[in-house]
Amino acid sequence: MNRDLRDLEMARKRDHKIMITDEAINKVPRVQYKEIPEMEYDNLQELAKQVLQISKDENDSNEVAVTYSLESARLIEKGERYIGVALGAEHDVDPLSDSTSYHLIRATKDCVVIVLHNHPSLSAFSLSDVQFFLRYETVKMMVVVTNLGNVSYLVKNKKYDFEKAVMLLNEAVDLNNKAENIRDLQAAADYFLKSCYNIGINYEIR
Repeated sequence: MNRDLRDLEMARKRDHKIMITDEAINKVPRVQYKEIPEMEYDNLQELAKQVLQISKDENDSNEVAVTYSLESARLIEKGERYIGVALGAEHDVDPLSDSTSYHLIRATKDCVVIVLHNHPSLSAFSLSDVQFFLRYETVKMMVVVTNLGNVSYLVKNKKYDFEKAVMLLNEAVDLNNKAENIRDLQAAADYFLKSCYNIGINYEIR
């Protein structure tokens, strides 16, 4: 089979949901997240694995979102929950559909939302992911884990400028609305991801 045909075959397979394997769970890397205290790296690696495990065991490899508060020590002291789990459908999940996640995003500072995307998508982050990330001031970082165990993240840094971020998102959405094919949709999402460092957001793929 020549390379083009093989690539096409892979692309076709990737249109379908990929079922999660133990190998993918074990593959989730320990990421040294920018703007996040080093003591959290192990917790965040474990939570990224948990997202996959929950999806595999409880949600037919469909999307899952875990919300974790970086204020966990304070919340534990008060006897409050510091992790919420929302189960989604094949193509989407709403972190706010879970009451604990909703409370954390509404009431605590510096939340991390870890989302499982089932389809190795065009871009690690969709524009709707970005919209969610910008909408909630309390969401410090958003992590996307694929069914294959790959990790990407967006994190707000000290230079984060909400108004400029919204302007950049609107430009990307405008490109998305004009898109005529998959390549154009890819370009629209990438437009935001490639430029977001200018408005105080770090984007990394691990």
